[in-house]
Amino acid sequence: MILGLDFKREFHWRGTDLRVGFLLPEARVKISAGIAHMSRETIRHRFFGIKNGFTERELKHLTEIDGYHHFALGVEEVHNPERGIAVMRMVRDDLTPKEAEVALLLIDDYQRVGLGTLLMHFCLIAAAERGIETLRFTYLPDNTGIVKLIKRFGNPKAEILASDYVQMKITIEKTQIDESLKALKEFFAPASIDSRGP
Repeated sequence: MILGLDFKREFHWRGTDLRVGFLLPEARVKISAGIAHMSRETIRHRFFGIKNGFTERELKHLTEIDGYHHFALGVEEVHNPERGIAVMRMVRDDLTPKEAEVALLLIDDYQRVGLGTLLMHFCLIAAAERGIETLRFTYLPDNTGIVKLIKRFGNPKAEILASDYVQMKITIEKTQIDESLKALKEFFAPASIDSRGP
């Protein structure tokens, strides 16, 4: 397995050294601090409304995860690790276990620079390793950024849910997994990303 509970990689991104790894319980501090680096628009798109902080119950749910039913990767700056900058989260559907809900969150400083694409490559690989075949995204109708990102990775089907939320699903194909593996191998060279894991 590539994306196990011990997964961690450092990489250089547009002049900054970053670290990506499995989200551990101690990340609750970074998650709490990260909301201060998000605009009202970013918060609204991710949480569907106004949010000024997290409750203890929410932090427990977000950080105490098993890596199989609930998987998440966090990204931080190597030289400023107290600030979390991005999270990719995937939660398996209890009723449809081969389907999972995906959420991506990036603080404003790291939006629209390609980091979301990198996280999606990770997402596809993590899903395949856990037997997930369909990824589901729920978002607000004016969140055009997430729509563009999802469409790069498949041919999604969208439907309007209650309260004007939109839900989009993509079915994971083997070709997509192969492309994501290739992209990550090239990106993290010479550090290996392969079936033997880190």
